[in-house]
Amino acid sequence: MTTPSPDDIVWLTTAPNEPIAQMWAADLRNENIPVMLKPGGPGFGAWASAATFEHELFVRQTDYARARDLLTELEDVDFSVAADEDDEEWDDESDAERS
Repeated sequence: MTTPSPDDIVWLTTAPNEPIAQMWAADLRNENIPVMLKPGGPGFGAWASAATFEHELFVRQTDYARARDLLTELEDVDFSVAADEDDEEWDDESDAERS
């Protein structure tokens, strides 16, 4: 059995579809973590697009811990938006422009 190399490519996670996989990959690349995506499903061309299929993300062994921490941090982000006065004011201006 060989000793794993720091440059070995390892599976990081599986995204539910291509847009999310691309978003996660962009976040990783912004942190200087190279990432490779592999589409799931029956293969390219079978359904005309692999965008709706799961995509696996792979990184180097040396980047695995940082990549995992980053994705964990991103998944804990609260995406709910609370309306504030600025949002209501903008909505009122938009309504006036449409009239």
